[in-house]
Amino acid sequence: MKKKKETQSLNIDNFKWCVENDFQVYLVPMDSQGKGKYKIAVRRRGITTEGKDFIVKDGIRIDSKVTIGKEVYKNSAEATNNLNEVYEFLRRTYG
Repeated sequence: MKKKKETQSLNIDNFKWCVENDFQVYLVPMDSQGKGKYKIAVRRRGITTEGKDFIVKDGIRIDSKVTIGKEVYKNSAEATNNLNEVYEFLRRTYG
């Protein structure tokens, strides 16, 4: 019998904190096809810059900074299952 993988439910408070504090958290495929292994990336000021490296608002340039995690996940489901840990880490570190 196949075991069902445990999935974590999203901690809405930590997710909301990340959005309110301008952290964009997303998955990065390790190949161009989007299949296979993934890493988790965090873009600081990612909400303001709409996911871009920079944006100019009202004549002011706003830069974002991307940090890609070291952990490699087998697939997107496994990486998604670990997003709560990232949200919690960001809130604990910067909150």
